[in-house]
Amino acid sequence: MNNTISKICIENTYLNEEQVEKIIEVSKSLELMANFYESDVFIDVLSKNKNEALVVCHGKPQNKSLYSENVVGKKALNENEPGVIKTLNLGITTRDIKALTQEYKLVQQTIQPIALENEVIGVLIVEKDISNELKNEFDINQNNKTQSEKSHEFINLIKNNNFLTDNLNSAILIFDKNGTLKIKNKNAVQMYKKLGFICDIQDMHYNDLYIEHEKFEQILLNENYDETNEVCIDTLFFKIKTIHIKDDEFKIVKIIEDISDLKQKEAELVLKSVAIREAHHRVKNNLYTVISLLKKQSRISNNEEVKNCLDNITNRVFAILSTHHLLSKELDNNISVIDAINLLVSNIQGGYCDNKDINIYISGEDFKISGEKATALLLVMNEVIQNCYDHAFLDKEKGNIQILINEEDEYKNIAVIDNGIGFTNENSDKKSLGTFIIDSYMNQVLKGSIERLSNENGTKVLLKIPSQINI
Repeated sequence: MNNTISKICIENTYLNEEQVEKIIEVSKSLELMANFYESDVFIDVLSKNKNEALVVCHGKPQNKSLYSENVVGKKALNENEPGVIKTLNLGITTRDIKALTQEYKLVQQTIQPIALENEVIGVLIVEKDISNELKNEFDINQNNKTQSEKSHEFINLIKNNNFLTDNLNSAILIFDKNGTLKIKNKNAVQMYKKLGFICDIQDMHYNDLYIEHEKFEQILLNENYDETNEVCIDTLFFKIKTIHIKDDEFKIVKIIEDISDLKQKEAELVLKSVAIREAHHRVKNNLYTVISLLKKQSRISNNEEVKNCLDNITNRVFAILSTHHLLSKELDNNISVIDAINLLVSNIQGGYCDNKDINIYISGEDFKISGEKATALLLVMNEVIQNCYDHAFLDKEKGNIQILINEEDEYKNIAVIDNGIGFTNENSDKKSLGTFIIDSYMNQVLKGSIERLSNENGTKVLLKIPSQINI
């Protein structure tokens, strides 16, 4: 801390070595003061630019700081923290003065000068968050006032409090009963400069400044006019709220927010989404090509073991393809689990032609799952359902497979239940590739668990996946 204070003071102020040492000495008590006052406590010094101060030290109260970022070394501007510059220049204590922090929060400051040999070398600032107090006070006061009183107070607030209005994100324009612009804030001037207005907009008529369709005369006729619109002008986007106020002198308030950056980000997200969907579409087409080659190779092979191996690989590739097929139709990276399982099941059913009557029923509570997790889940489901086809109905001409989906105790549960012949630990192949796929993807990707129950009446395989899997 000492080195930081020295570096800031030497590079940016006219303080001498003795004065810097005094600042460092005071800073040693900052954390204690912050915890005592339960407030953020700062030491600021005057920079070489007389209209701004610099934060050289920050004491944070335990677990109660208003600041999320480090503000040491940042400027305290006169327009945002007028009490700081006042105390630095005049050497008087300033109490309960409103200020705007570097993170644009409204606070109340008490500012005490730090002096050495009757010369002010810095200030000690204790800050209190008053945003909730102001809101509560505003809400209470507003509930007890007429619409005319509220309008009158609003006009006075805008007219007399440049500090507050100039730090709002929106442009504010207030027109009198003749449609003449009489009150504006700094953002209004800057916004109209963006729109190409070179001259001062003060005292211009509403109809010469409006960027919507309604003219002043139209709005004036409707005393209950209160409307919000979005307007595009060239590459700029604005959100405009028009309010008809009940005041003897002033009639129309325009609150205009520049949302161009927001619209640009939205457009970028749309383009990104389209590009991702196109990528999934291309992957899907490529996987279809792979599946076609595998199927052709399977058909021309005379070796049954090779055929079975290629068919199993084909189904696994299709499980991956199913995810990309569904993602190519979605705006985000999430797909419906029931849609994914339905697509997988239709492929598995189409691949078995042994004349057995096997029905699959899917029911339960749908949920969304991300692309990566969906691929893992479908690979697991493919192995489980294929096991039913390959082993559950060996001595039966028909059978049923139920796939049930529900949520219980922070888990998404998917149960695959057949009414086949069952299996025992002795006749299950724990070293097969299918078992490896099921166990590894469940544990490593889905972070879930698997339970297997089997007897002579059939088999139940329960997949338990943490609910946050869709995030």
